[in-house]
Amino acid sequence: MGTTLSSVAQKTGFSVNTVSRVLRGDKNISTKTTQIIKKAAEELEYIPNYIAGSMRRKETKTIGVISADSSNPFFAEIILGIEETAKKHGYHILLMNTEESPENECTALKILQARQVDGLISMPVYNDEQVTALYEKFPHPYLFAGRKVLGLEEHSIIFDDERTTYVLTERFIKKGHRHILYITGPAQVSNTFDRLYGYVCACIKHKIPVKRSYIIKSGGHIKDGYKAVCKAVKKGTSFTAVICFNDLVAAGVLRALNEQKIRVPEDVEVAGCDNLQIAQFLTPALSTLEVPKNRLGEKAVLELIAHMQNKDRPYKTIYLKTRMMFRESTLNE
Repeated sequence: MGTTLSSVAQKTGFSVNTVSRVLRGDKNISTKTTQIIKKAAEELEYIPNYIAGSMRRKETKTIGVISADSSNPFFAEIILGIEETAKKHGYHILLMNTEESPENECTALKILQARQVDGLISMPVYNDEQVTALYEKFPHPYLFAGRKVLGLEEHSIIFDDERTTYVLTERFIKKGHRHILYITGPAQVSNTFDRLYGYVCACIKHKIPVKRSYIIKSGGHIKDGYKAVCKAVKKGTSFTAVICFNDLVAAGVLRALNEQKIRVPEDVEVAGCDNLQIAQFLTPALSTLEVPKNRLGEKAVLELIAHMQNKDRPYKTIYLKTRMMFRESTLNE
């Protein structure tokens, strides 16, 4: 038989209740007592019985996390913020990856519900009816981090993607650009729609024709940016600036432009979005929109805990601020 709470209590001289409170992370116990109990638990190699504990407390101290693509550094930084903040507040995370697949997202939702997580933070697909229906029926509090779901926008903590792309496009236009290439992201996610809409609105406001040949679809990866520029050059599309859905796309764009002997920023200016760590190490260093990814993860956990503690708390869309990071891939910054 393994070490129990009673074993730790007997070794330390404290009651089972006090030992239990300390090992659950109760902050109302003195520092000295906490240190003694935790040291004894470690020496005795005590392993908590989470299943039994959750049955007693009617909670699992677990937050479900659904990532659209854990290999993408953008989501990795959000998840890091989620995990660090959850740990500080006594929660563990259970991570599921969907690879941008609605079918995988449905499966993840069902698994997390079966595992009885206390709450859910998701980076979802946008307009899949089956997925939306499962969120609507999810029995515990849930939030969307960095993305929206059509009809459930009030559950979102996001960046104002439309506004930021609008401002960036307008900045290029005011610098004299009239042929601005825009490379989109994955078709089914809210960021793609919002960022593209910001680009289109800025062009319309300044009476710049919105041509289909200047909007190139992509999946949001490095290879997509590379292929997009190669395609545009092959077709003879003339452009003097490129706005990319994210920094991964921009990395591919820079590689393609370099191979085509097109100078950046002298011939073509390039801007990305998300300010991934790779952005400052590209050649030239990438100008990009900085979004506080780690802060997004932190905020999502804090908001979710507030909803878990008060199920009647109303949901509302929360916007986090962004800012441009101008580097070598744009002129006169």
